[in-house]
Amino acid sequence: MNITNSRQDAGARNTTSMNGKAMDGDAMTNQDAIGARGTSARQYSSDGHGQGTVSSESARHLNRRWLILIPVIMFIYIIAYMDRVNIGFGLTQIREALQMNASQAGLASGIFFIGYLILQIPGGYFAQKWSAKKVVAVLMLLWGICAVAEGLVHNYEQLLWARFMLGVFEGGVQPALMVMINRWFSLSEKTRANSLFIMHNPIATIITGPFAGLLLSFGDWRMLFIIQGLLPFLGIAIWWILSADVPQDAKWATKEEVELIDAKRQAEEPAPVQTSWKEAVFSPYTWILGLLGFLVWFGFYGLQMWLPTLLKESFTSDWEVGLVSVIPPIVTAIAIYVNGRGADRDHRYNLRVAVPLILGGIVLACSTFVTADMRWLVVAIYSVAVACQLSFFGSYWTINSILLTPAAVGTGFGIINGVGNFGGFLGPYVGGWITDATGSLPLATAIFGGAVVAAGLIALALTKAVRRELNNRTANAQA
Repeated sequence: MNITNSRQDAGARNTTSMNGKAMDGDAMTNQDAIGARGTSARQYSSDGHGQGTVSSESARHLNRRWLILIPVIMFIYIIAYMDRVNIGFGLTQIREALQMNASQAGLASGIFFIGYLILQIPGGYFAQKWSAKKVVAVLMLLWGICAVAEGLVHNYEQLLWARFMLGVFEGGVQPALMVMINRWFSLSEKTRANSLFIMHNPIATIITGPFAGLLLSFGDWRMLFIIQGLLPFLGIAIWWILSADVPQDAKWATKEEVELIDAKRQAEEPAPVQTSWKEAVFSPYTWILGLLGFLVWFGFYGLQMWLPTLLKESFTSDWEVGLVSVIPPIVTAIAIYVNGRGADRDHRYNLRVAVPLILGGIVLACSTFVTADMRWLVVAIYSVAVACQLSFFGSYWTINSILLTPAAVGTGFGIINGVGNFGGFLGPYVGGWITDATGSLPLATAIFGGAVVAAGLIALALTKAVRRELNNRTANAQA
């Protein structure tokens, strides 16, 4: 699934010094922190909830993060999405070439997600402790090699290893990216930043199919893997030039922009502390939030059991299916943006997680009552379900950063993301077992929908904890 408060990510400022260079240690000296807080103090003030004031001229210089850093992060994860799912487009040819049966094809697709769990925690930990920029660059290089290797395999066993290792190296990327976002954006901006990150999903959904189809029309499955596998190497160059662990290291950031970003974060976030994996492991919020993510990604697997097939049955011609298939991603992108922007304005993060999840769970549970002859109702339900699946993401990761202590952020993000993705891995097997054991698709979708609703209820149950932390932030800002 991929990822601030009164105890926010210490790494956001522990890498800065008075000369604007990255520090090797995990914490600033008191003198450095005091100096940083004094920077541009007259240009920005906050009440602790992110309701700050910035002059119009100053605000104009803060936009480069949104125009440069966020698009780069989205681009990197669009590439990751392509390399993750392209096996589905070439699977017919692959099965024939490597003489695979249906079970082997399923394992070749699913083994990616086993590997995906391995570097979740190390990816987040080293991104906070060392460098998110370097962690992502190294992992991108390694996943690019594995992606190309998929197109060079000669037997089923080699394909399994390539897919498994691709999952291993992609797995550490999202926690590292969430750490970087956490360092660049303050509380009043973080939900929008997280929401724009997850926007990669509907964008990738729209372009991946046509791109894969174009490659397959001019070549075969090997060309598909190799050409798309080369994209990470292009991504590394763009990433290395335009990304930075902290604003002080970004060559495209002006001095004024850096000072204003730092002043905004200093006004809204606590002082840096040392990274501690133990604090993440022993924090109950790490596991509660991980359970929330687990239920979401486990439950929303139910979307894949029925609605896509129903959509294809409702529209018979290829051009109709292609046309209506674009509608859910567009609706999802709008929902992501609106919900994320609204959360940064009203700070009702828990509600903006709970409402999409509860609504999405109910829609999912009831989806089997819709039939193929209800063509546009099918499109509407599928659009709402997919929008609910992703529009909660921005506020969810803001809550994660609010409830985790600064020392726990890197490792905690990895744990939360890993537990959540394990739910996505487990969903297909549980869904298959329920369907085989009972022969009831409605029962399976009801169970999956119930899991998503339960996740929404957990978000509501955390409302007091989030408010308490935000009130602590307000008190600290006013002290």
